[in-house]
Amino acid sequence: MSLMNYVKFAPRIFVKRGASPLYFVLFITKNCNARCGHCLLGSHERHTGELTIDEIEKVSASMDDMIFFTPTGGEPFLRKDLPEIVKIFHKNNHVPNVGIPSNGSLTSRVVDGAREMLDGCPEMDLHIDISIDGVEEDHDKFRGFKGLFDRAIRTYRELRVLEKHYDNFSACIQIAVSAYNHEKLDEIYDYLRTYVGVNTVFTLLLRGGPKDPAAKFTPPIDPRANQFDVDNYMNFHNRLEAENKKRELSGYYKLPFGDFINAKRIIRPKLNTQMVKERRFVIPCTAGTLGGAMYANGDVLACELLEEKILGNVRDADYDFKKIWFSQKGDEVRNWISKTKCYCTYECFMTVNILFNPLMYPVILKEWASLKWAQLRHGLAPEVRGFAPHIQDAYRVEI
Repeated sequence: MSLMNYVKFAPRIFVKRGASPLYFVLFITKNCNARCGHCLLGSHERHTGELTIDEIEKVSASMDDMIFFTPTGGEPFLRKDLPEIVKIFHKNNHVPNVGIPSNGSLTSRVVDGAREMLDGCPEMDLHIDISIDGVEEDHDKFRGFKGLFDRAIRTYRELRVLEKHYDNFSACIQIAVSAYNHEKLDEIYDYLRTYVGVNTVFTLLLRGGPKDPAAKFTPPIDPRANQFDVDNYMNFHNRLEAENKKRELSGYYKLPFGDFINAKRIIRPKLNTQMVKERRFVIPCTAGTLGGAMYANGDVLACELLEEKILGNVRDADYDFKKIWFSQKGDEVRNWISKTKCYCTYECFMTVNILFNPLMYPVILKEWASLKWAQLRHGLAPEVRGFAPHIQDAYRVEI
């Protein structure tokens, strides 16, 4: 994907309002074949009433260009038309960057779907994030799905093979950090690095109201209490940062502005840790302006966590997203977010909160320079869109 396809969004650094979201999260289904205790959707009943592909096409056609698109669920690959949905947003909204989370249970559908999206959208950067929250039986227990760990690893390995044939594709591992596993992050990581050859890892810090309240963390009132320790999360990220700088992890160096994306990934957990520890607003939130979400039934939200503040439903607005986005209700929610200094650790919108906030640029540049300096010290000189060939070969894992 050309750098200009990203640069064109620069004016919205200064003008946040006036257009539909730059980062759009679309829940294409609430259905899932796993039973995760930390799931934000809670109910594991069979859900109906999802927007059809034709309805989604109409919604997309009513929206402006966007920079990030995340079709999610549920398990998004349960929808066989997922590749078509992605192609619709690439065609109508010229989205240059698509990220899809998956539990990795449907290996053939994930790999075939990835290939279809990449062939159909050769100028689009795609990354698929396979969830691994524990090693072997631990992972299966957390997700209520016997055998899921083996399936997820198989899917990841096949995606890594696919990676070799597409410069615009990355296979990643994401770890949902919760009270279940915060003390085992290094164990999980060591297994994935040693036995699976994982080269890109990031975390999602549990937020909202999970199905199992025991999965949720709160800063302990009594420091001796056996509760979630956010320092475990931060210490783990310090390790990832160190290995990223030494290029033991590839991170997102393949993508345009890869160094800046990796710098952002260094900053984000630090902000999240500060929010968890201090329980306060630390950076303005762009939900409702640069970030937006829509549930599978067509409900539009400024943020997926503000489910009590639904802006409206596209089925009631002739599928005109902007009619809902710029409604009186939309203005009320945007003003509420600004006035209350609403905050959370939602990683997707933290991305735009950081990248589109000029006050963060000194911090980003500092981390970017730190990455560059570390690369020089270790004799690494990556190209703009990826590793230099000899480095790329060294980090490829034959699977």
